Amino acid sequence: MLQLIMDTSNQYLMVALYEDDQCLSSLQEMGSKRQSENAIPYLQKLLEKHQKELLDIDEMVITLGPGSYTGERVALTIAKTLSVISSVHIKAISSLAAYAGLQKCVSVIDARSQKVFVCAYENGQAVIPEQMIDIQQFPQFMQDYSDFQVVGQNEVVGYEPNTVDLAKNLHELAKQTSIVQNVDALVPRYLKDVEAKKICL
Repeated sequence: MLQLIMDTSNQYLMVALYEDDQCLSSLQEMGSKRQSENAIPYLQKLLEKHQKELLDIDEMVITLGPGSYTGERVALTIAKTLSVISSVHIKAISSLAAYAGLQKCVSVIDARSQKVFVCAYENGQAVIPEQMIDIQQFPQFMQDYSDFQVVGQNEVVGYEPNTVDLAKNLHELAKQTSIVQNVDALVPRYLKDVEAKKICL
């Protein structure tokens, strides 16, 4: 099985190809400002390197956010387009979960405006709902997860930066993720919209 994995939702642009559980190639770089223009050229580069065609892809794994409003849509648009022209299976995974992988950890993503998206995970499963909190609330949040590692955009909450292998994490998480049955109905995950609705109510 040929698997395409892509994350464009936050600070990284990541594109990877796996075949029968083996990583053929992976590109991961800081690139939140140029994801929309680089995502397809990077994908083409990987396919050409391994003499594969777009229609050879059996499964595509993407992140849905939370994250950048524009970034979340890049991989999603590619997935939707591919699903129209081929029989590819699509799997969609939270961007917070992508940072966590199978680790016991708290995942953090910068939500701007002095806020962060956070969630706690164990073995690829969220132990609480994903949420957005004020950065100043993070130390209090961590009191309940003192034995959890912090991953993601750590520097935003005053933790040491760490490196995350998004391709590996998403490949592992995909094994326990169901195939999207209605790709047309797939939409990005906007926790900011959820928070705004709470405030209005």
